[in-house]
Amino acid sequence: MNDEPSVTADDIGRYAERARLDPSRFDPEEQAAAIEAQDNIVGRLDDLEAATTPDREYWEPDEAADPNAAFLTRCDLRRTDEGVLSDLTVAVKDNIAVAGLPMTCGSPLLENHVPAEDATVVERILDAGGRIRGKANMDEFALGGDAATMRFRLARNPTDSSHQPGGSSAGSGVAVADGLVDVALGSDTGGSVRFPASFCGVVGVKPSRGLVPLTGFVQFSKLNDEIGVLADTVEDAARTLDAIAGPDPHDAATDGSTPERYVGTVDDIDTGAVESLTVGVPEELFGGDPAVDETVRAAVDDLVAAGATVQSVSIPNFEYAIPAWWAIAMTEFAAYVERDGTNFWQRSVADPTFATAVKEALADRSDKLGDYPTDVFLYGQYLLAEDGPEYYAKAQRARELVTAGVAEALSTVDVLAGPTTPMVAPVWEGENYLEDSTLDEAVRTTGPFNLTGNPAVSVPCGTHDGLPVGLQFVARRGADATALRAAAIWESLDW
Repeated sequence: MNDEPSVTADDIGRYAERARLDPSRFDPEEQAAAIEAQDNIVGRLDDLEAATTPDREYWEPDEAADPNAAFLTRCDLRRTDEGVLSDLTVAVKDNIAVAGLPMTCGSPLLENHVPAEDATVVERILDAGGRIRGKANMDEFALGGDAATMRFRLARNPTDSSHQPGGSSAGSGVAVADGLVDVALGSDTGGSVRFPASFCGVVGVKPSRGLVPLTGFVQFSKLNDEIGVLADTVEDAARTLDAIAGPDPHDAATDGSTPERYVGTVDDIDTGAVESLTVGVPEELFGGDPAVDETVRAAVDDLVAAGATVQSVSIPNFEYAIPAWWAIAMTEFAAYVERDGTNFWQRSVADPTFATAVKEALADRSDKLGDYPTDVFLYGQYLLAEDGPEYYAKAQRARELVTAGVAEALSTVDVLAGPTTPMVAPVWEGENYLEDSTLDEAVRTTGPFNLTGNPAVSVPCGTHDGLPVGLQFVARRGADATALRAAAIWESLDW
């Protein structure tokens, strides 16, 4: 604890008011003595040995070699040449810790923060033989969809640089689509892996809730967040999930998770595999851009022609999905930021240096925060101060209804299928899916499955006006292999 003078009477009054208690109940001198005694107990934690930051070389991206701004930092890290990822290069989104390299979360607020320990997924990538080539560009604090949220470098769509690559794991999608790496780690709170997968024409995997450890990852929403994978092929995505999935003693949310054999599941796709696939098509996932809907329906027709069984299904109570997702995400994000990047409700090992970095950044240079995150921070505090906790509780009840609805839709099929995103990649100039009138529409095909915890895989299925269109497969929670197999079956067709 710090060595500042004991608390004052004014401090006692302030703490009482924060606790919504009458300050007159407390004797300032008695409370000051009690606080000092308890601080002496807590202060013993200062004797803990801090982690030592490794000396790892890194450098700025080369604009000529990376014209679409996939990276914020370049490196070349490898631990072994053996393992399931031994021939793959990897990019890591810049809200996932790579020890000894800056972790900015895409924000000037944290441009000097360097974690001392690798995230669990990074440890697993290195242990599996993966070669990490850099930290991928991202929207500020994972709040994407507008050029203004790309604070360091404006990431561009490799198909057409005037268009967006999809946020917030923008750099991860660009790095794969541009062939700068074989696979990339991203994070997905409401679609932030699947948006760049859909917009850039690559494979994107959002795993089941609790399958992939989040230790060393900077949270947005503890319920909705997942670390996911972007890759050029379903097989490489499956290999990466093989490497990173499974229980982590540092992340209690992964307790009891049971990884499947993802690589084995996507091997040996033949006519029999296609004919064994049953697909449910919920109308609730359609209704966006008609051209996108048409392209996805044509892809579903191709599955039927190849021998898959397809039927119409419905997702009861789906209309509550986005209101519940938004209420939970915003309330959790606000509480996380208010407590300097520390989550008091998740039984996971946290990084005290990150909490210090956030505290100092918000105290000393909050003016560097971009406009959209500023708006979100303010709305979050409004929620915490007003009726947010009540609506958080209502949202959890709605989450149960939507989760049951998705389970019902999946009860007679292997996977659900629909558009990954309801649009193709917007242009950077003049289009913004962050606006209040369009945000809920933009994420209505992706965000619900963060809410429910179901795995979802996006694969390219065609183009509209030369821009990629994504087809999304959703499986039962824990059945990630089923979603990957459906994606591999689709990939095997000569569409």
